[in-house]
Formats: sequence, C-alpha cells, structure tokens
Amino acid sequence: MLTGGELIALIGDLGAGKTVFIKGMAHGLQLDEQDVVSPTFTIIQEHRGRLPLYHVDLYRLERTSLDDLGLREYLFSTGVAAVEWFERLGEADTLPCLSIRITYQGANTRRIEFDAEGEPYGSLVAGLMRRFG
Repeated sequence: MLTGGELIALIGDLGAGKTVFIKGMAHGLQLDEQDVVSPTFTIIQEHRGRLPLYHVDLYRLERTSLDDLGLREYLFSTGVAAVEWFERLGEADTLPCLSIRITYQGANTRRIEFDAEGEPYGSLVAGLMRRFG
C-alpha cells in the first residue's frame, strides 16, 4: 500500500513496538526485516528495497528541527520515511503524515491507533481499514 513519499510518525513508550512495526513495513517493502534495528545511536538508517526506507530514531535527542538534523531530504523524498519519537521533532504538529501511536494494553497486547494528517494519508488509512478492518 505504500507507494513512496510517505512520512510515517511513530509514537509510543520505550519498548512499545515502534521498531517491530517498522520491521513489518520493511517486509512489505521487500527488505530483510532482520536488517532493521533501532538506529538509536546513528539517528538514521537507509534501507533499499521495493522503495527506499529511511528509519529515523529521535530518542536520544531533545526537541529538534528538520533543518538542525538535515532531515528534509529523507522526510520529503520518494522513499518511505519512518520516524520513531516523532513528537520530538519541532515541526511535528505541522507536517502531513500518518501518525501511528502504539500503547501497552497488557503483557503481550498493544493498541495501535492511526491518525491521518493530510492527503494521501486519509486514503492510506481507509485502505488499511478495508484490508484489515
């Protein structure tokens, strides 16, 4: 369902499953999901598959901006940008994206909420609902 140019914002507590979710995205992009690990110490990892996947992790940073980190070329590219700890990005409230919030519901249970901010994200969520809803 991803066609390129998407910005995926992942929000959730430490260990909630944000990286695991991205592994699933990587599988769908024909990447080896074992290559997808938390880029906590490198901030960004680039993966090449059906589409480029840019896995960004802002965990170790305080609130920052796109320009401070040079992220524009990744977040607004023809690939898929998946950003963990998206809320730490200063522009987070103004960027069109698919926001995915993962919360604990029990020992082995998670709740995943999708929020579409702008197009084409509304269509993407509608497609997910048709397929999995």
